[in-house]
Amino acid sequence: MSPNAIEVVGLSKSYGKVVALEDVSLEVREGELVSLLGPNGAGKTTLVRHLYCELRPEKGFIRVLGVDPCDREVRLRMGVTPQEAQPYGDLTVFDNVYYAARVRGVPRDKAREMALETIRRLGLWEHRNRYVMDLSGGLRRRTLVAMAVVHSPEVLVLDEPTTGLDPMGRREFWDVLRQLKGEGRAILLTTHYMEEAEALSDRVYFINRKVLAEGTPAELRKRFAFYYEVIDLEEGKVYKVREDEVKEFVAKLRGKFEVRAPSLEEVYLEVMKGA
Repeated sequence: MSPNAIEVVGLSKSYGKVVALEDVSLEVREGELVSLLGPNGAGKTTLVRHLYCELRPEKGFIRVLGVDPCDREVRLRMGVTPQEAQPYGDLTVFDNVYYAARVRGVPRDKAREMALETIRRLGLWEHRNRYVMDLSGGLRRRTLVAMAVVHSPEVLVLDEPTTGLDPMGRREFWDVLRQLKGEGRAILLTTHYMEEAEALSDRVYFINRKVLAEGTPAELRKRFAFYYEVIDLEEGKVYKVREDEVKEFVAKLRGKFEVRAPSLEEVYLEVMKGA
């Protein structure tokens, strides 16, 4: 796999007079999880649809594993979960994952072996013979990811995969993503949840039709958030202090205090406000 598993350069897309994407460039390296954050209508799903060849670029180009994403061979090396995708409710977990392998050309016996191994690896073993319609939202999402990775793709594209999950389901899903990333896969994730992006991402892109900012969560905080909160735990007072003045400020405090760095959500709001 090339260093840039996903490469998007100067991508633009319009629907009539409505601009969906404007000169968007991004990259996802091998073994990296990158999150795409932006408001509704920012173009996140439009970008993802280009990656699995549902849309074609008007301007710019896309490469996945070094070639056009519409190339059949590279599509077999990708795993995709579109935003509205659902596993088949009237099939079992095993059947969903097994047939996902079969439609990618995996022979019958090998598909069975790969399906069982994937189900075991993603913590679905005890549910393998249950109908998907009887599963919780979190287990359905996990089944969907199992369908996307059963053929051992090098690149995984997930469009808002945790939308609608309860907090426990989301945390369990995060564990699955960490496991997949640890296996060396390149993962592009779109999400509305700032804490999700902060917990999982190597790098983050803020977009609103175009890329507004990019970097690690720490880099983005340093670049856009100038104030830390210093909380006096005894008096209950909260002070806004510039990052370069925090040490000097807390040295003057007596008693117990807490220093809170700006969250990624605060950085996001600052960037979107200035867009």
